[in-house]
Amino acid sequence: MASLVSSWSSEVNSIPEKYVVPLEKRVNADVPIGKHIPVIDLSQSSTQSIQQIIKASADFGLFQVINHGVSETLMVDALSVCKEFFKLPIEDKAKFVEKDEGLSDFEPSIDQRPKLYIEKEYTPNKNGSNTKNVKDTVFWKDTFGHGCHPLTQDVINSWPEKPQKYREVIGEYALELRKLSLRILDLMCEGLGLEVGYLTQELSQTQLMVTHHYPQCPDPNSTIGIGEHCDGALLNLVQQELSGLQVRANGKWFGVEPIPGALVVINGLILKVVTNGKLSSGVHRVVTNSTSDRTSLGSLISPIECIIEPAKLLINESNPPLFKSFSYTEYLGYYFSDTTEIEAALKPYKL
Repeated sequence: MASLVSSWSSEVNSIPEKYVVPLEKRVNADVPIGKHIPVIDLSQSSTQSIQQIIKASADFGLFQVINHGVSETLMVDALSVCKEFFKLPIEDKAKFVEKDEGLSDFEPSIDQRPKLYIEKEYTPNKNGSNTKNVKDTVFWKDTFGHGCHPLTQDVINSWPEKPQKYREVIGEYALELRKLSLRILDLMCEGLGLEVGYLTQELSQTQLMVTHHYPQCPDPNSTIGIGEHCDGALLNLVQQELSGLQVRANGKWFGVEPIPGALVVINGLILKVVTNGKLSSGVHRVVTNSTSDRTSLGSLISPIECIIEPAKLLINESNPPLFKSFSYTEYLGYYFSDTTEIEAALKPYKL
C-alpha cells in the first residue's frame, strides 16, 4: 500500500524519481481555459441538442452538458463519498489492492471487480519494435474502479462497506449516469442518421465507475496526473470539481472549465471507429496542482464482446471504411498492448 500516492504524498517536499516526467515530455499546467469548448443545455429542444452534440463531437470529441437531469445533490454526495474513501485508513483500502506494494496496472476485468491501483505510462522501445514496451513515469494519482452494470446485488456487495453510504449513493449515481449516457448516445444516433439504439445495445453492455484521486503535489511542473490519451471506452461522463482536465484541439491544449452541476462528456475511441471518423475521440490529459487534492468521477460505457466496425449506414463509395472490423477482445489487445499508435493498428490494410 505504500506505493499509493495518497499514502505518502503529504509527507514529501520533493518528487520521487519514478514520478518525475522526462524533460521532453513535461506539460504546461497553466494553459488557457477553453471558453470555446461547447457547453450544451440538454433542456433545450432535442433538435438543437443534436446539432450541438454532433458539431462538438466532430470538433473536439469532448463537450460539457448542463440541465442533464442528474440532481446536483446526488452529484455532491457522490463526490463526497469518493473523497471519503481515499481518506480511509490503509487497512480499509487494502482489500482492493491486488499486489502488496499497491502498484498494479489497470486491466479490463470481465467481472469488473473493485480495484485500487496506480498507473504507469507506456513508452515505446527506442528501436521501434513491438516486442515489449518499457514502462516509464508513474502518474501522480490513485484510482479506484469497479463495475456498475448490470447492477446486481452481488456487484453492489463487492463495493466498499465504508464510507457507510458509498453503496447507496454510488448505486443511485451509477444508474443516473448510465441513463444520461444512453440518452446522449441516442441523440448522437439521430444526428448521424443511425437507428436509435444502435449505440446503446451491444456497444453499451457494461459500465465502469472510476474515481481518480490526484493528491496535492509539491512540484506540479515535474509530474503528470495522467498523460495524453483517448479513452478506450465508447463514452465517458466525468464529474470534476477543480481544474486540471485538459483537451487538445487543433494542435493546442486548453483547460476544461469546472462548471458547477455540469458533466464532461468524452467520446471514446470506439465511438470514433463506429462512426467512421465522423465523431472524434477526445484527446485529453490531467495535470497536477500544488494547492489542493483533486478528485474526479468517471462513468465509462463499453461493450463486453461484439464486433466493432464502422456502421454500415455510414459507409458508401464516397465514404469507404476508415477502420477494419475487429472483436472487442482484439481491440483490448491493441489498446493494452505494445501498440503505440492504436488508430493506425485499427485502420484497414487497404482502402
